[in-house]
Amino acid sequence: MKVAQLGTKSLLFTPTAAATTARTANLDCQGANYAVIDVLLGIEVNTNATGVILSLSESDDTVVSNFATFNASSNRTVDNTATTIATTLIDLEGRKRYLRMSATPDTTTNGAVTIAMVATLYKNLITSSTTMLGPDVAIV
Repeated sequence: MKVAQLGTKSLLFTPTAAATTARTANLDCQGANYAVIDVLLGIEVNTNATGVILSLSESDDTVVSNFATFNASSNRTVDNTATTIATTLIDLEGRKRYLRMSATPDTTTNGAVTIAMVATLYKNLITSSTTMLGPDVAIV
């Protein structure tokens, strides 16, 4: 089986032009062992903008107050002086069922930006089957 066939894509939120408020989406990772989250960011309105803050958290349910920071490196600021795609690769083994990605632009008129988010969940990437180039091999 081809690795690409194991992935399921989800549009977490559609592009929103001139966003100046946080956009947040939950991702149900049940049954998956790997996730790729792509945040697509448009170019900032002007050079006074401060970038877009991306935050990843996890929970066993979808209650907002139960989400906790994924790990220390999961929160970052992305420079969008040019259109960019910020990709987050996540090993889900031993993680909680739900992920929550938040994208927060500069909240002034300087920071209005188009934001979209796509997630791909992969199941059974590691296998002992010889159909994937040999035992215990996966190319992502």
